[in-house]
Amino acid sequence: MSVRGRTAVVTGASTGIGREIALALAAEGARVGLVARSVSGLEETVRLSGTSTVLSFPGDLRKEQEIARVGESVLTTFGDVDVLVNAAGSWHDDHESYRGPLLANTPAQQVKEVVEVGLLASMLLSRILMPGMITRRSGKILQIACGFAGPQEAVGWLHYYVTNKSIEAFTLGLAAEVRQYEIQVNCIAPWFVATEPVLRFFPDDSKTALDPKDVARLAKYLVSDAADHISGQVIEMRSKRDYGI
Repeated sequence: MSVRGRTAVVTGASTGIGREIALALAAEGARVGLVARSVSGLEETVRLSGTSTVLSFPGDLRKEQEIARVGESVLTTFGDVDVLVNAAGSWHDDHESYRGPLLANTPAQQVKEVVEVGLLASMLLSRILMPGMITRRSGKILQIACGFAGPQEAVGWLHYYVTNKSIEAFTLGLAAEVRQYEIQVNCIAPWFVATEPVLRFFPDDSKTALDPKDVARLAKYLVSDAADHISGQVIEMRSKRDYGI
């Protein structure tokens, strides 16, 4: 189950699931490019990795020109990329979670941000980094979404629900599109993970949530050579909380 010597790019790597995936890949000997808005968060991930093969590429994934700049910088620094993990998402700011109001009462800018970071940035960055994978007929693209029990859970954050269901659709469509080039595309959709914002906004529920390291372990497997024949899969991960335990 090797990723040693491969080059991986992980978005949302300044915290939470993205950080844990980046650290897991670095620990296995991969070169890792970290992408996120928070410079200090990326610096902390670099420090935690304890290796010079982890580099940060700060950028605002809400902005098309920033995505293009980050993609160009990654390719200039590393050359071709073997693995892309689109883990960035937006469902809160520094003060509150984007949960509660109906769509009619949700600010338009908030809707735009959730869609741009979670879905559009993944599509645009994949578009930039895929050509090398296509040429080499080898590569892994992994999306991180959020699992839902059903549309009833969309109430109060419809923009987030639609974005994550779209990420799953993007995974399936892209997997079909690049199958001929032997590129594997998959998605992990954990239901509830004890990331820093979850600990802050949902402290009671976080006690039975998944550990981000649990998601990172599965991610590491899916981007390794052991998963060369797995593609077009959306894999849900559920905690005790999600089973009502």
